[in-house]
Amino acid sequence: MPNIRPSSDIRNNYPEISRLCKETGRPVYITVNGKGDTAIMDIDALDELYARLELYEKLAAGLRDVDEGRVRTHEEVFAKFRGK
Repeated sequence: MPNIRPSSDIRNNYPEISRLCKETGRPVYITVNGKGDTAIMDIDALDELYARLELYEKLAAGLRDVDEGRVRTHEEVFAKFRGK
């Protein structure tokens, strides 16, 4: 369940919001006039999220290569490293 807070909590309760982000690893959603506006997230959780995204992008590129026939056997790859 997402943690949703009004924007006034940033000013009035920042230490609590920061602690909550660190403890849960999940963002806290900030509202302005009752509407979603911003999300605050622990920096380590954000770094992990970006690392996952980068991995998913590389996996998707690899799958596209397979689908489009851009593949090599392991013999071909190792021969290239051996200089053959």
